[in-house]
Amino acid sequence: MRWVSYLSVAFVVGCGGSGDNDGPTNSPPPANAPELVISGPSEVVVGDSVGLVVTASDNSSLSSVNWRVDQENLKLLTAHTQVVGFDAPTAGDYLFTISARTASGRAINTDYSLTVIEGETPDAVVRVDHQAAEGGRISLRVDNNSTKTIESVSWQQTAGPAAVDVVYDDNDDPKQNIYFDAPRVTSDVIIAYRATIQYDDGSDASDEAQVLVKDMEIVDDAFFTRSEMYTSSHMQAYRKDSPYADALDECVYNNRITYPCEFETLPLIGQETESPTIDDILNRTYVSHPWMGNAFKKYLENAPAGDDMLSLLRAVTAVVISYDIRPSFYWVVTGAIYLDARNFWRTPAERDTLNTEPDYRSAFGNELAYRTTWRYVKDGEYYYPQPGLAPELRNTRTQLGVEQAIDWLLYHELGHANDFFNYASWSQIPLSTTPFDWFEDNAPKSDGLETSLPLMSPELHALAQVNFGGETATAEQKAYTAADVAAFYQDDVASSFYSYYTSREDYATLFEQFMMLYRIKASSDVGVFTAETFENEEYVLTWGQRNRINQSSVQPRAKYVVNRILPELNVDEIQASLPEPQLLPEGEDWYETLVLDGETIESTESLSLFRSQKVLAKDRPEIQPLLPVAVMEGKLN
Repeated sequence: MRWVSYLSVAFVVGCGGSGDNDGPTNSPPPANAPELVISGPSEVVVGDSVGLVVTASDNSSLSSVNWRVDQENLKLLTAHTQVVGFDAPTAGDYLFTISARTASGRAINTDYSLTVIEGETPDAVVRVDHQAAEGGRISLRVDNNSTKTIESVSWQQTAGPAAVDVVYDDNDDPKQNIYFDAPRVTSDVIIAYRATIQYDDGSDASDEAQVLVKDMEIVDDAFFTRSEMYTSSHMQAYRKDSPYADALDECVYNNRITYPCEFETLPLIGQETESPTIDDILNRTYVSHPWMGNAFKKYLENAPAGDDMLSLLRAVTAVVISYDIRPSFYWVVTGAIYLDARNFWRTPAERDTLNTEPDYRSAFGNELAYRTTWRYVKDGEYYYPQPGLAPELRNTRTQLGVEQAIDWLLYHELGHANDFFNYASWSQIPLSTTPFDWFEDNAPKSDGLETSLPLMSPELHALAQVNFGGETATAEQKAYTAADVAAFYQDDVASSFYSYYTSREDYATLFEQFMMLYRIKASSDVGVFTAETFENEEYVLTWGQRNRINQSSVQPRAKYVVNRILPELNVDEIQASLPEPQLLPEGEDWYETLVLDGETIESTESLSLFRSQKVLAKDRPEIQPLLPVAVMEGKLN
């Protein structure tokens, strides 16, 4: 159990004085000046999860916060928020200095001391205390640090206004993850939850976490809030001195946007330069946590695909990376890409800052009699997804692992961006217009693909609306077998099942798979299975194929897309050099088809790990539909 203490020692920093004295005066603060109140433990054992929350004593809003700690072995990943959450490092005394500013502009400071002692890490650890926006989605996870078997997990809210729309893991037990919406509030308030693990030997263990719900300025008819997307309360420009810092705050991801900004305020990167540098990109990067920008920067500096990304990013106004974005998407209304930060984490501590709620589409299509999945493979090994990344394992991800998670995602999202804002258009777009205004008058290139080289299967078009759009399956669709669906697919010219969802996704997926094979040398696999196979966790293939992107019937469609995004590439020459498509052996286990043509691998340990951890690719990102909002002149509807 966590020991909780409270401290309210504050120093008010004021302006004024006479002569050459520009520093704070020694006069006492006004009698009604707020103090900082710290909620959290004063003593914990090594390895316990710690949460410290700062609020104002009079419940007034804090407009900015900064935490500092006097020990180098503790990195505060959320030092810009009112909550810092972390695992207690080595034993010792840790002095925190907290600086804050009220909404009225008053600066206040306080110190807080935490003692970490040697001892046995608690069996139950809830991760991680954090700050969230009112209305925003919140997740907490309890980890089992013992070797005992969990029988059940129960959650109890112990403080704060009632959480909204509380749900747990998909599986009935154990409920190690909890997800809920933050209630709407009139002042900053702390919600606390306690998790209790019941073990099969009759023992139990508990831990508690705090979430600060931030009172925010919210416009109910704004773009995101109208679709029940309440954006993070602590978004910031990755580069605070960026010339676009203010524009990022106003134009791309907040709870107030009711009309898109003009390009004069936030232009496409390609409207400013044909050869952007990494600094140019980072000046347009908007993050919920600084570590996300750091990971993105390192990716651009080191990834083999980095140069491609610099070229492709010319078609965006901004790059938004946040803990609460799921799934990733591109949105033509703002001209920005919105990236799920789970693709960027490197350490368990970074991962702890993420919202772990499953993609809302994960249950779509469960009534159908078939399932599909996909992956990227390279040199006889998985490229994406990766094993060994279950949260409870507390593993670190290598730089290569980060690149594997980002490569395909950026090729896909930037395929969307370059569909709507093609390289030939950048110099023609008036700065006085908005991204949406331009889109209204200029058709994306995917329209031409759909017209000249269309997908033909009406069955798969309709099934995609069930699998990816959440529509209700008809009796006829429920009757389709995995073999039926595989036959529909083989007879058509799509590179993936997701291609049938919209012409936009078709365009972006063709580009993604071509570039992954050409630039990364990673082959794309697709598999079709019976639903029963998935439910029994056997994953026996009904049908599968590798490198369908280079099948002769698909090649003209890939060429159409790549020529319009990266015209400097000689697509005919590249396609002639790419590997031929191969069928995966029918009736084989998905995990045993990694290596084809009679080749063998030295060890099957990694494949066993994939199977035991059920490592299957998640749903692809998507293009965000136009949100149903009423805005100026009724243009967006």
